[in-house]
Amino acid sequence: MRKNLAKVFGVVVVGSLLLGGCAGVREYVVLGTQKAPDADAAVRIEEQEGGNFLVSVTVQHLLPPDRLAPELDTYAVWFQAAGSTPLRVGNLTYDMDDRCGEVVATTTLTSFDIIISGEAGATAAAPSEHEVFRTSVESPQ
Repeated sequence: MRKNLAKVFGVVVVGSLLLGGCAGVREYVVLGTQKAPDADAAVRIEEQEGGNFLVSVTVQHLLPPDRLAPELDTYAVWFQAAGSTPLRVGNLTYDMDDRCGEVVATTTLTSFDIIISGEAGATAAAPSEHEVFRTSVESPQ
């Protein structure tokens, strides 16, 4: 038993060291809110030239927006810096059959929340009460 634990611990330490060596990239795993408890997301933030960061969000197991409320037809993605108004950065490209989606956006923010909310239409000015993901992230520096 102790040998197995030592092997697992060694793999975890080596894996952590390898991931820590990837300069310019941060990755996060995000669980859905109470409105989408079975959903999960992967967030990857990659440093780009000129002080920009490329943010990729991939979601899985996300119910169709109209299952949250009948009037909803899209998922919007927002970035919000502390003390600021949320900024809509795009809509999730959502596949209803596979219940997955993705979005890629660029930002100069270094510390911010990522919010994904169900919306009625593609022009909402602020996130609705139908948030399916919310997490705080930091860009690699």
